[in-house]
Amino acid sequence: MSEFLTTKEVANLLRLKQRKVYDLAARNMIPYVKATGKLLFPKTEINQWIQHKGASLAAPSPRPSVILGSHDPLFEWTVTASGCGLPTFLNGSLDGFMRFKNHEGIACGIHTQNPDLRDWNTALVESYLTQSPSILIHWAKRDRGLVTRERSDISHMEDVIGKRLVARQSGSGAQELLEKQLDVAGIAIDSVNYVRTVQTETEAVLSVLEGEAESCFGLRCFADRYNLKFIPVCEEYFDLVIDRHAYFEEGLQKLFEFTKSDRFVAEVGRYGGYDISGLGELRMNGGI
Repeated sequence: MSEFLTTKEVANLLRLKQRKVYDLAARNMIPYVKATGKLLFPKTEINQWIQHKGASLAAPSPRPSVILGSHDPLFEWTVTASGCGLPTFLNGSLDGFMRFKNHEGIACGIHTQNPDLRDWNTALVESYLTQSPSILIHWAKRDRGLVTRERSDISHMEDVIGKRLVARQSGSGAQELLEKQLDVAGIAIDSVNYVRTVQTETEAVLSVLEGEAESCFGLRCFADRYNLKFIPVCEEYFDLVIDRHAYFEEGLQKLFEFTKSDRFVAEVGRYGGYDISGLGELRMNGGI
């Protein structure tokens, strides 16, 4: 064992916190081996690493305290109402996850369907989570489908051909899901008449309510709120990819603690088509 250093010894040697050493190992940026669940660092290789790479790699830039990813109205409300103080940059599941991988935020909301159409989000994140100290936490299940006016003749996915539809921005989970459903129904993308591209679930349904479009691929909660017709297509998982260290820090802890409050439970009652019975459950645990 004298040939190996412990995590604490490496941290002292590099004058870093132990969590930084774990981060370096998780990103395969420092020599290490794993034995009986513990990290060990070969002394000779660590000394060589310090001479050649340590100076530039020992202190990776910290993640900014920003929430990325997809827009969920309940989650967005909770971020504000909880007083957690975390800013958001919500530009879609795929855009957010790309930014999360680039260390541009501490958490990312996603809702993407796996290629086999049987599960949600795990296929997107599993490769990254094998080498990153991050976790996948469940937020809610949501009813998603076609939102249209009550007197509309749209009743099935096939009925959208030639109709005026709302598109979501590139990199959004909603647009990816819509295109998968169109493909399943045998509908060519170029047969769909997109009249507007919007950034949020709210904008999408308001385009239908105001008559700018005939339908959008939206959430039941908005159809109920604005007395619009809803044709269910799927029940999707909205999950959060979270940096494991940031999860235990004040901002996110305050957010999740707020979900236990009476005020949060009362707000959930305003959102039709939401199932929060699994909120907070750990779906995947990545890294080391």
